Amino acid sequence: MTTRKWLSAVVAISLFTGLALTVGCGSSNKASKTEGNAKTYYVATRGTFKPFTYMDDKGQLTGYDIEILKEVQKRNKDIKFDFKTMSIESAFVALTSNQVDIIANQMGRNEERAAKYAFTKEINNYTITKITTRGDRNDISTLDDLRGKTMVLTPTSEVARVVKKYNETAEPKINLIYTDKGSAESLNLVSTGRADASADYEVAVKEAKKTLGLDVKSVGKVISSVPTYFILRKDADGQQLADKIDATVKEMKADGTLKKLSEQFLGADYTVIPK
Repeated sequence: MTTRKWLSAVVAISLFTGLALTVGCGSSNKASKTEGNAKTYYVATRGTFKPFTYMDDKGQLTGYDIEILKEVQKRNKDIKFDFKTMSIESAFVALTSNQVDIIANQMGRNEERAAKYAFTKEINNYTITKITTRGDRNDISTLDDLRGKTMVLTPTSEVARVVKKYNETAEPKINLIYTDKGSAESLNLVSTGRADASADYEVAVKEAKKTLGLDVKSVGKVISSVPTYFILRKDADGQQLADKIDATVKEMKADGTLKKLSEQFLGADYTVIPK
């Protein structure tokens, strides 16, 4: 082969390779994919937040939020969910960068999130969050009792916003530390005395006492009780998926399936407004 022909071949290969890479990069901009008649959507979830999203004894992902989506998949043959475990902070990054399509992890709605993301409209369940302390402590039942003490919070939670607001005028302030590893981590910090208190779902505290043997308890009044939803990207595809999920969850409420899942995983019917 002459030098000129060799150079021409190299240029042609380079152009082809560059085009292939460009096409590949373009196709990776969307997390979802279509196989046969079903479109696969990628779901970000923590996987360490029992009883809402966790690994069972067989290493299979389950939990209240997960089983809702599995039922949605069962009733919609054109939908398939592929679950990816990660921190919630990472989940928002992945959703924004089109690496996942939906976040399923007891997600509350607020104005800041609503400006950036789409939400389902049907409520999955209502949360009941209280202060959590070690079982042998009786000196803490309110945020006032935590002044000068250490409280561990999940940074993306509604309670974190409530406590930060409280700290703006509190003196001395509550010393705040954060974990994004779920209630298992925060409750462990409390039970071992590395934190004076945390703020957790009452359901999660009961589960930790039962399955992990942690000496913790919920105390005082409800700090936060918010409805939870699924979060999706704010685009046409995300809204279309949200509409399908809403239609199916509405059916599940009507036929009693959602209530049954709540009783199975959460121990009571949290699909209605708590009294």
